[in-house]
Amino acid sequence: MPMRGESAAKGASASTTVTRPKPASHGAFSGAQYLMGLQIFVRLATFSMNMLVIYIAGRKAFGVASVRFELLLSTILFLSREGMRNALLRVNVSSSSNSSPRSRLNKRPLEQEQRIINAALIPIAAGMAMAGCLYWMYASRSAQSPESLSNKSAPYYRLSLIVYIVAAWVELCVEPLFVLSRAHVLFKLQAKCEGIAVSCRCAAVVATLLLGHYFTIAEADNNPLRLLAFAAGQMAYAVAIVAAFVRYMASELDYPIWMCYMPRKIVRSDAGLENSYIGRSLGSLAATFVGQSLIKHFLTQGDSMVMAKFATTDEMGIFAFVSNYGSIPARVIFLPLEEASRAVFSKTAAAVNSQDLSKRPAADDKANARDARQVLTVLGKLQLLLGAILTVFGTLYSPILASLARQTDAAVGQALAAYCLYLPLMGLNGFLEAFVHSVASRSQLVRINTWMVGFTVVYMVLAVYVLHRLGLGSAGIIFANMLNMGLRIIYCRVFISAWFARLGIAAPQLSAMLPHPAVIGTCLGSGAVIVAISAAFSHLQNSTVFQLLMLALGGALGTAVLASIWLYEQPFIRSVRRLRSGNLGSIKTS
Repeated sequence: MPMRGESAAKGASASTTVTRPKPASHGAFSGAQYLMGLQIFVRLATFSMNMLVIYIAGRKAFGVASVRFELLLSTILFLSREGMRNALLRVNVSSSSNSSPRSRLNKRPLEQEQRIINAALIPIAAGMAMAGCLYWMYASRSAQSPESLSNKSAPYYRLSLIVYIVAAWVELCVEPLFVLSRAHVLFKLQAKCEGIAVSCRCAAVVATLLLGHYFTIAEADNNPLRLLAFAAGQMAYAVAIVAAFVRYMASELDYPIWMCYMPRKIVRSDAGLENSYIGRSLGSLAATFVGQSLIKHFLTQGDSMVMAKFATTDEMGIFAFVSNYGSIPARVIFLPLEEASRAVFSKTAAAVNSQDLSKRPAADDKANARDARQVLTVLGKLQLLLGAILTVFGTLYSPILASLARQTDAAVGQALAAYCLYLPLMGLNGFLEAFVHSVASRSQLVRINTWMVGFTVVYMVLAVYVLHRLGLGSAGIIFANMLNMGLRIIYCRVFISAWFARLGIAAPQLSAMLPHPAVIGTCLGSGAVIVAISAAFSHLQNSTVFQLLMLALGGALGTAVLASIWLYEQPFIRSVRRLRSGNLGSIKTS
């Protein structure tokens, strides 16, 4: 087999045509616990670092780095690699386990592994070209900005920009190793490597800021290294993650690590099959995903684009604070579930699209579709339960949390409350789009891209209006994002219903995803208690002791909500356990 950690027996039994749900889901959802553990560590480390950064460098520098520099970084990384990553999810490495024994003997990658390696090298070259273009755009635009020209307001701006761009390209060099680890569902290895890289980034940022603070005796807003610190942290992250993947993947591969960076034409011995590096079908699919990733980038980073163009540095600081702290649930829970579900849907439900639409669906295709429906139902209910908790407790406790974080501006509390309303929509959209992108054919992906263009235009126009014309600041941007997510959810719902209808199977029903009435009642009752006590003691709102007591009350009420879930959602809890074990056929949500 390609990996030392995999057993030969498991490889020999792998199907060469359709992967059954149990092995794929077992590897994905059981591995999601490592991704969740990683995100918990990342969020805690980032939370601690950002608190120190705001204290040392000030909120404005934090906003510039989090909005402008992170937009630059995500543009290079996302557009270079996201489309190829999604396309390579559909490559089944197990299908070549017995196809090339000579490669095994010579310690070389198998056919499908080599195809993955060849494709994963493309983002490295694309990222280099994109980095040069983006530097020219940023540099020419910053030349017209008095803020970036002033050494006092933005010291080492150009140098920080260069370091960020170089760091982005260095990070792209990990792609061949990353996609190989994901193809073999090595989530634990991914979590370990990314955890090491995050630790290095935090250490580099804090060390650089402290250097500027103590050696120049500067005030928080005048630390001369405040922008360069973020660039140094990103470079440390990029170098560390490449080094970590090289170190740990070397012990998993049966061939030297340098072969992961050597393109090689795949020679097909079968008559009628052409020799190629990645294959025409994979290349066409990757091109479609690249186009889709361009649109998705505008959808996910549209708020940052608008903020970078129209917002003040203080508004950027508020937005950066809210998006970093408010996104903790999204990073810890939603993102790992989305990654795991994308892997399951790509390996199971996508096989249905390979059949002739004029023929009656095969039994295995219907079985795959039913399993996918069960996964969608379980994930939908999980997102609604989390959404109910975030809507009640997040919105009501946002002002207190902002105050305890030394952000006393009313705009911060309002933006944080709006973000708590936005999070449930983000979670729902995440796994719905994971399904749609995994099962859609190339022609359907083109149609999806067309709709996404329309959603992008609507969102961008509305975001500019609420920020530039209405002056609603970060909260206005978040409300515009909510409309954007709502449109995307509606489209995904229509697509999913049509996809299941083509197979003659009922689509997932919203009624099966709704929490138990007792759970909803407990959430509403908890919210009423919090509002009543806050109104009765409104004169103590700024007291730290009162705020801590309110947090204790929130903990008690939150425990009551969790207890109601435990009492009334036992079928759902059992379904989550079966989903984690890969036993999809017996999942029941009610």
